[in-house]
Amino acid sequence: MKKTETKIAVLGIVVLFAVLTVSTASAHVFMKYKPLETSVPEGECHSAYVEVWANVSGDDDLKWGQIGFRYDPSCVNVTDHEWGPWVDPSMTSWNANPDCWGPGIDWVLFTFALPVGSTMVGDEAMLVNLTVHCESSEYCETPLELSCGEPGCVVPCQLKLRKSDGTPVSGYTLVNGTFKCGEAPQPETFTKSLAKGWNLISLPLTADDMTVSSVFSSVAGKYDALYRYDAETHSWVALGDDDTLENGVGYFIHMTESGTWTYQGSAYTTMNISLEPGLNMVGWLNCSKPIDDALSSIEGNYRYVARWNSTAHKFEVYVPGAPSEFNDFNTMERGEGYFISMKTGDTLTASC
Repeated sequence: MKKTETKIAVLGIVVLFAVLTVSTASAHVFMKYKPLETSVPEGECHSAYVEVWANVSGDDDLKWGQIGFRYDPSCVNVTDHEWGPWVDPSMTSWNANPDCWGPGIDWVLFTFALPVGSTMVGDEAMLVNLTVHCESSEYCETPLELSCGEPGCVVPCQLKLRKSDGTPVSGYTLVNGTFKCGEAPQPETFTKSLAKGWNLISLPLTADDMTVSSVFSSVAGKYDALYRYDAETHSWVALGDDDTLENGVGYFIHMTESGTWTYQGSAYTTMNISLEPGLNMVGWLNCSKPIDDALSSIEGNYRYVARWNSTAHKFEVYVPGAPSEFNDFNTMERGEGYFISMKTGDTLTASC
């Protein structure tokens, strides 16, 4: 394989329509990927074919162009390509301009050479058939974009029609795709009993919909207040149904009656949270860990950790270095929220 042929992978293609439309003209060029949905669930080291097609509306044909294919190289790479039957290989190049390609971007210059008496007016013609290959051993997603105007590229995206005077067409629509490599992990279910009154909680799962109304739909009508704490302004922030919740953040929810909170999502297993001097109300991961291990990234820089006992209606405290019999708890638990008293600003990093 030549160096100019940057590799791509696709395991499961589900196209997410992201349409870029530029002005209008008498003839309009459409470019898109085919098929719109392709699935290769076997995982790493498996390949699939993805084609790029062009269509021109109006009484004209697409003759020449240059365009880029953009993707996440940690997820996918293009390993091979085959030009369409109407493309002239002698006047077509793949990654010939060093300023326009690299990891995650391939740049092509193409020329359509139609057979005598034939036409592509109103019809589609295939530009190229890409062989795509998965680079990740884990499930991943990446957009696959038809891309113009790459930074540092001396030749921007252009499309020219056969009957034009050489002026690039001003009207084109590029339909981008989204690719899924492997099979998405099945969502987990988290369940927690919430007592009447105040409960200090956090989100151990990342839901598709992280709005308040969605995450707390299982206890709708059973709570009347939800707050987070702003450590910068030292103030409480009330949240409504349409507000978005975050992993790694602690929340106080006031239950008007006891209830069982249940929601689904993917496991939140890695955190990187900025902490301010003084009190910070934080969440935790989808696992349990001894506090000394869980807070090793801020060791020596915090005074104490506190959690709220919703049954006894009081705070419980952990002080680093204190005898175990003086501490009320010694583990960080999924679904719990915590106050951390910091000596100075720092970053809490942890993983399951």
